[in-house]
Amino acid sequence: MSLSNIFLDALSNTLLGMGMVFVVLIIIIVVIVLMSKVVRAIEGIGKKKEAPEAAAPAPAPAAPVVEEETDDLELVAVITAAVAAAMGTSTDGFVVRSIKRAKNRNW
Repeated sequence: MSLSNIFLDALSNTLLGMGMVFVVLIIIIVVIVLMSKVVRAIEGIGKKKEAPEAAAPAPAPAAPVVEEETDDLELVAVITAAVAAAMGTSTDGFVVRSIKRAKNRNW
């Protein structure tokens, strides 16, 4: 086989493969669109069969959410351990005096 025949075979294989991929993707799109239309039609039939309900009573106000604050000592221990692990040293020489949220996150 000559080089031109090899090139033409490779080109035809590439075009056939890419063509198959696009055909399958188009088929998947059509199936998804049809499925969504079928589901909407089924939901529409279900809504028509249901009798209109009486007005629902107003929901009661939800209880206020109580946020549990974590123990500051536990937070300090975790931060100290993370700093020590990042620096590759022990926690003996570290003292955490304050914890403030950083304004700029560079990670």
